[in-house]
Amino acid sequence: MRYWISALALGASLGSAHAATLDQQQAKALAQEAYVFAYATVEHDKVLSAIAAKLPFNRLYSEPRLLGPQDNKVVSPNNDTFYSRALLDLRAEPQVLQVPVVKGRYYSFQLVDMRTDNLDYIGTRATGDQAGRYLIVGPDWKGKVPSGFNAVIRSPSRLVFLLGRTEVKGEADQKDAAQLMSGYVLQSLSSVTGSVAPAALQPLQLPTYQDTKQGPAQALFSTFNALAPLHQWSTREQKKLERFAAIGVAPGAVFQAPADLSEAITQGAEAGREQVRTASSQISVEQQGWLRSPTNVGKFGDDDLTRAAVAWRYIYANDPVEAVYPMALHDAQGQLLDGRHAYRLHFAAGQLPPVSAFWSLTLYDGKTQLLAANPIQRYALGDRSPGLQYDADGGLTLILQPDAPAQHSNWLPTPEGPFNLLLRLYLPKGGVLDGSYRLPTIARVEP
Repeated sequence: MRYWISALALGASLGSAHAATLDQQQAKALAQEAYVFAYATVEHDKVLSAIAAKLPFNRLYSEPRLLGPQDNKVVSPNNDTFYSRALLDLRAEPQVLQVPVVKGRYYSFQLVDMRTDNLDYIGTRATGDQAGRYLIVGPDWKGKVPSGFNAVIRSPSRLVFLLGRTEVKGEADQKDAAQLMSGYVLQSLSSVTGSVAPAALQPLQLPTYQDTKQGPAQALFSTFNALAPLHQWSTREQKKLERFAAIGVAPGAVFQAPADLSEAITQGAEAGREQVRTASSQISVEQQGWLRSPTNVGKFGDDDLTRAAVAWRYIYANDPVEAVYPMALHDAQGQLLDGRHAYRLHFAAGQLPPVSAFWSLTLYDGKTQLLAANPIQRYALGDRSPGLQYDADGGLTLILQPDAPAQHSNWLPTPEGPFNLLLRLYLPKGGVLDGSYRLPTIARVEP
């Protein structure tokens, strides 16, 4: 780690000489661009640093409980699955994930790099329901892959976030789901093969997360500089970083804005944050209140703005083939969803979500993007919810309002003030993926 930082910092010092050629407007524009580029990596640090503070690297932690309003480390968490998580430090050697036979239940392990791209998946869709062993390799490992592995997953990041989801089919199913999770095992390659472990490296020290949505926007650059050496940047990304070095944004460097450009860089960072915030509410073309998931979610490429917007609104979104997340901020008339009003969300007959796994509708507080506390502790409704009452024609109407209605089983309580909705479609079928599926209508009910 120390070698990477010192070497890259040298490059940063050379690049910063170009600051003399920037005028105020150019510096502001460059800072705005750098903010958008860096945002997802820095927002990722919220989870990385929180986990690292409680859990050793390369240790899998499976938590057999459904998340609630008190869980504030990840925006827009689901209330459908148990989570497993681990931070894979791949600097010294690869890690191995072993999974058991999983039949009749959806599960997945999503591997996320430092750019918040999804590297690959292990689970129901990607690898099937049989037991398997999977080798996860960082960019510095040059060893020969031993026999006995179902697949090799290669990462450009030296630190990988492993995020597992195990379906829970209701209250009575939680014990069985928890038992299954005990079969997930994470080990180092040397432990699996019985070989000599490589020499221990200096422990990783992740920067303390600073809220990206509050405080000085340019604080993001300090965190990015500290995290950036953990990723092997592509040639195209390196060219961007070479330009950003002129304003002090460089892997391994201590962020220091050139004195004569400091105010312009401050303004540019603030403009970048506003650009990301705005984009997070305009992720796609809105259709009757719904914003469909971008088609490049999880594999963003050079689309830095969509990458940042997704990280702002619902970080760690799945690849579309794994799950699709249409989001609603407005009703069908274009009015902001607000708990002061009552709504009816209606799936027309024949238009229940076409999925191979399951679907759910989750409600979030519009200000925090966290689950909204309510007296009955109900945060989502979906095809596994007990007692749902379907319409006479086979459609489904869900009730969104603060007070309990007569049809209690179809009620999703709303908070005071604005809220938004995520419709999660796990293993979506063709109509969802090609955009032809008709999303449900959200109609305000007048008193």
